[in-house]
Amino acid sequence: METLLKTSEALRRMLESVARWSAWLLMVMVAVTCFDVIARKTGIPAPLTKLQELEWHFHAALFSLWMGYGYTINAHPRVDSFTEHLAMRRKAWIELLGCVLFALPYVALVAYYSLEFVASSYALAEQSDSTVGLRYRWLIKGIYAAGLWLVVLGIISVMGRVIVFLFGGPAYARVELPIGHTELEV
Repeated sequence: METLLKTSEALRRMLESVARWSAWLLMVMVAVTCFDVIARKTGIPAPLTKLQELEWHFHAALFSLWMGYGYTINAHPRVDSFTEHLAMRRKAWIELLGCVLFALPYVALVAYYSLEFVASSYALAEQSDSTVGLRYRWLIKGIYAAGLWLVVLGIISVMGRVIVFLFGGPAYARVELPIGHTELEV
């Protein structure tokens, strides 16, 4: 159980590193968005189509690179109406079943097919529909595909903690589980 817990924690730390490293994209996105707005309002000649596409590329990259870590800290939408009154062990069982039956199979399948999605975009040299838009559409699709694989790792990390909590005995009863109602400090 100790190995599973260490592996789960190593995955969570790796996902946190990816998320923190990619956080600088937020500053770049803010700068691009501000320049786009200023250019539009003042009439400064600028490649507006490219700026708009860059905005959504940075937004998609930020979202994609944070999804896996977000799952490990319970920062995703969750409906706790049915489980808020349950004991932690019951919540853990629901989480484990949800991961095994729904989350992992679905996300793993989508992540698997995302590789073909990126490969076909690369093979076609896909670019923006606009003649003055961005090239290399496969790049943002690749980042999105990487984000899906990061979610797979996040699900595995959470499952590992839940398994340790449920089957590890009394010594592991205090494993920090990212399930149930959570209030994040910002």
